Amino acid sequence: MKISAFTVSGIPMIREGDDLAAIVTGLTAVEEDDIVVFAHTIVSKAEGRRYRLDDIRPTPRAEELARLNREDPRFIQHVLDNSTRVLMKRPLLVQTVWGNVCINAGTDRSNTESDYILSLPENPDRSAGVLRDRIRELTGKRVAVIITDTNGRSFREGQIGVAVGCAGIAALRDRRGDVDLFGHELKITIQAIADEVAACANMLMGEADEGTPVAVIRGYEYPKDDRGIRVSFRTDDTDLVKQALIEQIERQEQASVAAKASTGKAKVRGSNGRS
Repeated sequence: MKISAFTVSGIPMIREGDDLAAIVTGLTAVEEDDIVVFAHTIVSKAEGRRYRLDDIRPTPRAEELARLNREDPRFIQHVLDNSTRVLMKRPLLVQTVWGNVCINAGTDRSNTESDYILSLPENPDRSAGVLRDRIRELTGKRVAVIITDTNGRSFREGQIGVAVGCAGIAALRDRRGDVDLFGHELKITIQAIADEVAACANMLMGEADEGTPVAVIRGYEYPKDDRGIRVSFRTDDTDLVKQALIEQIERQEQASVAAKASTGKAKVRGSNGRS
């Protein structure tokens, strides 16, 4: 198998409402079965997922978490607004409305003005599907689309590109039942191919001032699938790490409630003594 990978040069500054598929196909010729990879930042901008910090009003919970993380309470409030569950208070690890688990719900300060923040697309799989369909409409070519973000890695330094949404490519390739070079049957191997492609593209696109938020992977023979990236998310009952984090945060909340109750009783006793 011979694979080529390249970035798309000349992408302009993206604004809300921009037709990303038209911009990309106007700058490069896509081929059948290409994988077109978009950094989430330009997808989020085109979809209007850019928010002004001064428009956000933090709650007491956001203020508390902001103190723990030495962060702007407005930023933390936006993270909470886009999350269904806090798994760790510091750093602020959450499960997003979309179902992904990541720091700060993927909220981004880079690649936007200092007083604005950028959220992940509301439904990254749907966004990938819209881009895939639009590219086919414009070019007649069937392609796959992946939307990427960068995530840290447990137990290792450094960040890596991961797929937060995909269309036309399977998120996972199940190799269980295949046989290795020595005739041994594979028992547990499930290949995270969308993430692997995202990591390759992210290496090309860069993280700083490269200004190349789109890459094309050509020649990779991938399984076609429209179930999206969510099939790769572990469920609560199968994710042992998430279970441990949930138990820990519940114990912390219980201890906090007990401490506040104890403080309240002490104040009442002190008040009664003075009277």
